[in-house]
Amino acid sequence: MNVAVLGAGPRGRDATRECLRAGHDVRLYDSDAHAVMDSIDAVGQRLPERDISDHVDGTTGLQSAVSGTDVVLDTTDRNVEGRRELLAEAEQFVDDATVFVSETEESITAVATGLKRPGRTAGLHFVEPLDSGLVEVVLADQTTDATRERVSEFVEELDGVPLTVRDTPGFAATRLELAELIEAIRMVESGVATVSDVDLAATRTEDERGPLARADERGLDAALDSLDHLASALDERFEPPALLRQRVADGQLGESTGEGFYIWKNGEPSSPAELGAQDAVAGDDFDEG
Repeated sequence: MNVAVLGAGPRGRDATRECLRAGHDVRLYDSDAHAVMDSIDAVGQRLPERDISDHVDGTTGLQSAVSGTDVVLDTTDRNVEGRRELLAEAEQFVDDATVFVSETEESITAVATGLKRPGRTAGLHFVEPLDSGLVEVVLADQTTDATRERVSEFVEELDGVPLTVRDTPGFAATRLELAELIEAIRMVESGVATVSDVDLAATRTEDERGPLARADERGLDAALDSLDHLASALDERFEPPALLRQRVADGQLGESTGEGFYIWKNGEPSSPAELGAQDAVAGDDFDEG
């Protein structure tokens, strides 16, 4: 299979590596020639077990990148309008059977409206942690059944497990993760349980990180931004808890700052942070009558 990867940034580099590992030939496109060559060099260093020179080409020409390809994979950081324009231009040079796939948090339905054949478009979201192998195949309102099947097959060829979801604000996996985080924070906030015990209740094992530790790893500021976005796009279910806003306002953003819901040392949560009154666990002063 021939795959055009648009964008030579980190996501384009990762996509190129995974496509080559799956046995596909790749054309990596970017307007910056240095970025293209640097990414190809980096991919080669990550795949020392095989010679990729005959299987990857770099180009700054969009037509040469997409002509004759089976899949056009957009990994750029453009907004909806920018992606729409890029894919509309690329559509002039591809065959009727070529499918367009975009790694974007923006609406894939809005991106697809720029194409003459919008039904050939779908979105992709690689679910964290990436080693889970789960990949959301995001269906635009226009996505045809044939496109859904082809994109799902493409994901499977990359050793991924496709999860088919509709185009709505927030990815399905992200919404579930954030919903769990909200309840975990509220339990700590109201004194139901301590930080470490809430995480233990969520995972039921001390070897796995719970929602509060995972939020620290991701960055509490990023979690707050995501919740604010979903609360605006959906409803008050995703309204960020006051404790999360306070942590972010205090500059305690998680692993990156050394403290969030946990104190972090050497990349590990060493102990729960001091959160003030919220640390008191309800039930310490039971009245037994």
